[in-house]
Amino acid sequence: MEGYVLELEHIGKTFSGENVLRDIDLRLKKGEVHALLGENGAGKSTLIKIISGYHLPDEGGVIRVRGKEVRLKNPKDAINASIHTIYQELTLCPDMTVAENIVMDKQDRFKGFTQKKGEFRKIAVEAMQKLGQPGIKPDTLVRRLSIAQQQVVEIAKAITANASVILMDEPTSSISHQDAQQLLRIVRGLREDGVTVIYISHRLNEISEIADRVTVLRDGNLVGTMDQKDVTDEKLISMMVGRDITNVFPKREVPLGEVVLRLDRICCKGVFSDVSFEVRKGEIVGIGGLVGAKRTEVLETIFGLRRTTGGKMYVNGAEYAPKSPVDAIRRKIAFVTEDRKKSGLVLCLPVYENLSMLNAQKKSRMGVIDWKGMRALARRQKEALSIRLHSMDQLIRTLSGGNQQKVALGKWMDFDPAILLFDEPTRGIDIGAKAEIHTIMGELAARGVAIIMVSSELPELISVTDHIVVMREGVVTGTMKRGEATQESVMSLATSFS
Repeated sequence: MEGYVLELEHIGKTFSGENVLRDIDLRLKKGEVHALLGENGAGKSTLIKIISGYHLPDEGGVIRVRGKEVRLKNPKDAINASIHTIYQELTLCPDMTVAENIVMDKQDRFKGFTQKKGEFRKIAVEAMQKLGQPGIKPDTLVRRLSIAQQQVVEIAKAITANASVILMDEPTSSISHQDAQQLLRIVRGLREDGVTVIYISHRLNEISEIADRVTVLRDGNLVGTMDQKDVTDEKLISMMVGRDITNVFPKREVPLGEVVLRLDRICCKGVFSDVSFEVRKGEIVGIGGLVGAKRTEVLETIFGLRRTTGGKMYVNGAEYAPKSPVDAIRRKIAFVTEDRKKSGLVLCLPVYENLSMLNAQKKSRMGVIDWKGMRALARRQKEALSIRLHSMDQLIRTLSGGNQQKVALGKWMDFDPAILLFDEPTRGIDIGAKAEIHTIMGELAARGVAIIMVSSELPELISVTDHIVVMREGVVTGTMKRGEATQESVMSLATSFS
């Protein structure tokens, strides 16, 4: 039909007998930003991979590009059809220059056996100027760029290859609020140039800000497509999870006990300095700030991954100077890291081993592991945290993001932590899983666990915590109690030393 740059009809996909997509119809207009939403496991990634040429749809599915039926057998077919995908994990070559990456998909990048490097630079400069990013120089190695700058390079690569459709998968999940706003400005510019953008994000505020239309998937089915004027957060949440969530960021009120952990002007040379705060039994302390504020580094110091160069820490009133994470674990301190795939889980192992690995020594006798006991322990945590899976032998990498996060947390629970360090607890997970993680945090706090949470989501930070410590470039710029903080006041402290 005229006006549609991409059409999907009756798209389905089955893996090992399981239907992960069922009869999806989707039509995208030229020059629109079309948001694709759904919980982890809803089928978004599979649909994106079909559009990108990584998967073929089941028999009967039809894809049309500008009215012409196409068969996208591989990613090159998609690129040749002017469809480009920018994945959450970027696909640039880090040891190549910005210019070399940008022209990667151009068919005529060689003249005989010689690369046209002068032309590459000119193309890169023009692309960066068009995107409003002239500060990104063509001869810079990609590995020296920030994540936000690398995303701009990915976009430049797509527009240089004359993309008519660009798919963006969680483009703002790993960048600061300021960088996210810059990216949204670039997306608006793409729309003005007639490029169609499929935009996947769990951040509903971004959807209301950038999308022209919204499509929601749930359990592999198309729930519906709406114009932005008809969208409300409540309606989207209900469509995604199949139920109403009255408060996405619930705060369970619990009585606070004595001080469990106190930081007194601790320093880590060249990283942060004079950081002071305390956390009580049952309290959730939030650490806010922009990317580069050194919030994660504070958690790493508490957990013994970094050594202090000044100041003191106290656990239950006794001085605490960990030489390694072993010392932290002995003090009943747990750390759920920001990147669950790299440092929180072992992706090639099954669920039950990930859930029980910290207790392997307990479940061993004379060097022989009690696998039956390990499985029983894992089943207990699976039930306690409502982890959804097909089998305890299922590889952890096959779970949705929300269920992976529950496993990353669950492996610590039989360890019975007194202090829980939680870095970006809901990054990259859907709205329903966020509510479940917050509920679990409330239950832990009610049991007397002291929680320190780093979060870049201001509504989460303000709603879930009892008080907030705000940092900027390794310095604490202010603290606020629950009820005092607003998004504006936190952002003000995060962007200045006042």
